[in-house]
Amino acid sequence: MSESNNLPQAISHKKLNYLMMKAQKDPHFSDALSEIESPEQREFDGLMDNWEVTTKKLVKELSKRKENLIKDKSPNSLIALGAMEVHLNMALQALNAFNKEVDD
Repeated sequence: MSESNNLPQAISHKKLNYLMMKAQKDPHFSDALSEIESPEQREFDGLMDNWEVTTKKLVKELSKRKENLIKDKSPNSLIALGAMEVHLNMALQALNAFNKEVDD
């Protein structure tokens, strides 16, 4: 009961945000959350993680080997390859935006 006497009557948003950012995560709470998470959600998260890793590898390889890949290709093939690379990068950006919102 004496602990509650030491609590401030008010706190600013700035101070509250600072305290929340510096607060340590409760491991018990995160364990409880993982138990609540459905198997479908875990499967989806795993698929998304695998897709992200694979897509990043593919984009990196495209950048490295572009000269060898475009040798003796038609203009339509080059346009298609460029479009694929752009769409993969946009998809990765969309995933990052989605993950950022989930984390917030």
